[in-house]
Amino acid sequence: MYRAIRPWLYSDFIFKWTAYGKRFTANIRRAHEFSRKVIKNKKLEMEVRCKYPDVGLFPNESPSHSRKQKAFLELLLEYHLKDPSFTEEDIREEVDTFMFAGYDTTAMSLSWTLYCLGQNHEIQLKAQEELDQIFEDDNSRDVTREDITKMIYLECVIKETFRLYPIVPLIARECKEPFTVLGHEVPSGSLCLILISEIHHDPDYFPEPEKFVPERFFPENSEGRHPYAFIPFSAGPRNCI
Repeated sequence: MYRAIRPWLYSDFIFKWTAYGKRFTANIRRAHEFSRKVIKNKKLEMEVRCKYPDVGLFPNESPSHSRKQKAFLELLLEYHLKDPSFTEEDIREEVDTFMFAGYDTTAMSLSWTLYCLGQNHEIQLKAQEELDQIFEDDNSRDVTREDITKMIYLECVIKETFRLYPIVPLIARECKEPFTVLGHEVPSGSLCLILISEIHHDPDYFPEPEKFVPERFFPENSEGRHPYAFIPFSAGPRNCI
């Protein structure tokens, strides 16, 4: 935001010579070094697994260790080993996206969800009751996909958190073709800012928008709502990145 509200810093040539720009460059360098280290370690682990498939690499790991679903980084490295034109730097760019766009946003989402539950004791009790019914007396076991499908109220709690405190307050999109909005012509190639926070607080779709009401997202209450009235991940669950 520091650079975004200072037009004279839009030029990379000028920005890199400022004290803020130098700190920014140094931080980016450290972030890239961290990503490269993660890639290097995973690549070494995969090479050892290929060379010694019957030996466990970690404590308590069975020699026949295998996962049904591979990590995203493993899939990228497998592709890299098959096609060297897909370089480690290409992998690093993808890892950066998931490492920092994924971890930070997940941490913030969890923090806001816990905050909202802490501020609304009755809603917290409802969410707890739902989880108690699912796990009964065994709350130490792993969560299964079947368990997740039963967490109806908790899902509504998370969605209402995303509505009140979206992961990002706005997104930018480039217009591919001209269109008209409220009598104003928007030419092709224009950069449009979409204010997610304002959309989520539209009283036409969410009455008393400042209140935390998970029940808004019950199927019977969501019926007929505009599909773009709630866009925490842009238009679609995976369109964010």
